[in-house]
Amino acid sequence: PLPQRYWAMLTVGMAVFMTVIDQTIVNVALPTIGPDLGIGPAYSVWIINAYQVTIMLSLLPLSSAGDIIGYKRVYVAGLALFGCASLGCALAPSLTFLTVMRMVQGLGAAGVMSVNMALVRYIHPINRLGYGIGINALVISGSAAAGPSIASAIPSLGPWPWLFAVNIPISIAAVTIGC
Repeated sequence: PLPQRYWAMLTVGMAVFMTVIDQTIVNVALPTIGPDLGIGPAYSVWIINAYQVTIMLSLLPLSSAGDIIGYKRVYVAGLALFGCASLGCALAPSLTFLTVMRMVQGLGAAGVMSVNMALVRYIHPINRLGYGIGINALVISGSAAAGPSIASAIPSLGPWPWLFAVNIPISIAAVTIGC
């Protein structure tokens, strides 16, 4: 039904926005994060690599898990894991801890991304599927484009852990709406 469809797309959009923006937001903030943790550029790149490699390795297995146990379960679990790992990233005292939390965050992001299109397919009737895919593509491209601006704005307002802390209330809201 129509009102439920809007809530479902809002939830999917919030989750996809966070997972995509997290790929770009850290790239811009590395010069701020590295010196604060006492690491050089050669090591700080692992903050990005840990997230992206974990997503790459987890997409297909989690997509298959969505087929077996249900897309909503994989999505909500991935979103909750992403939110918890964001808290861990915000509280990270060292490169090692931050890198591990980014891996956990990547696993959660893969849970969201792996079932994203399947959820869009189930949310929209066949005659509105193109509209749903278009909205999803708009959210993905918009968040990728907004990432650098947000990444430069947040450290100017506060410390770098806020880059990860902003995910926490959005994750809580999306999980609440999604359940």
